[in-house]
Amino acid sequence: DTNFFQSSGKQLIRSRSGLRMVPHDSAGSSEPSPLSLDEPAWQSDRDCPACSLCSCWFSLSNRRHHCRRCGVCACSQCCQRRLPLPRMGFVDPVLHCQACAEATRAEAGFYGRQIRLLIAGCTFELSLGGSAAGVFVCRLATDQRSLQFEGGGSGLASTKPEPIPLLAVQSCDLVTVIDSDAELSSRRPETQRTTLAWVSALQTAMKIVADFKRRTMTECSISID
Repeated sequence: DTNFFQSSGKQLIRSRSGLRMVPHDSAGSSEPSPLSLDEPAWQSDRDCPACSLCSCWFSLSNRRHHCRRCGVCACSQCCQRRLPLPRMGFVDPVLHCQACAEATRAEAGFYGRQIRLLIAGCTFELSLGGSAAGVFVCRLATDQRSLQFEGGGSGLASTKPEPIPLLAVQSCDLVTVIDSDAELSSRRPETQRTTLAWVSALQTAMKIVADFKRRTMTECSISID
């Protein structure tokens, strides 16, 4: 149903490895979400007469397999785990090598639970430049590239900030979420548990964003060389 995909901010695409559900604005975009992973180029069969991980030779009975997360060409013993890979948006579980299986399992809590908290949002009192701007709901955008603000109350619309790209968020802790221009602080004791869970989810997201930045810098260095 096209309307469902548009309303959910997702687009279903078919790739070499299977069906993927990706943020709608990111499909084919040059600016993917820093919380996502692009599909890797597969290691060429022609360049891999033997398993890249254990060096056993391929044959009619020992066939090649490719890890969907890193693209390595490996034997069935080294690439046999089928796991959900939400960071790439795969609809069905896909093949992983052992190292990538461990990485995907480590991320399962974030992509299974915490990202839903971020999208649902949390209420904070916002201050801009030290001045109170109002109470807003801060949530992760459906394209997973920025933090958006909703609300603000009567007379405060002019102070409502623009969305903050995740790549621009400098730091966060269990009390505040800080950007170069805005500060968010929870002032409601009765919602403290929800607030701490939301900020904890943002902390996890920032670790993934940091990994995205490292990978991007590495790719730029390789292309420059």
